[in-house]
Amino acid sequence: MSSRNTDKLLAIGPIDLVGRKAEVRLADGYSPLELERAGLTVEKALELGIPVDPARTSGVGANVLRLRRQLASR
Repeated sequence: MSSRNTDKLLAIGPIDLVGRKAEVRLADGYSPLELERAGLTVEKALELGIPVDPARTSGVGANVLRLRRQLASR
């Protein structure tokens, strides 16, 4: 997937990297690891209306940055 398509997905919501070739797809929510790295708990994220996917275990740096920007703009 091109960088341009990845940027489009990131604009919509959290992304996940799948498989050996790191296929990029839209995720159902942010992983607990991403929330922690952004300084949030799962409970606080849910209070703020941020989607959480507890089944995801990966941490995508772009998702962490996106979360930090969202928190800074509040």
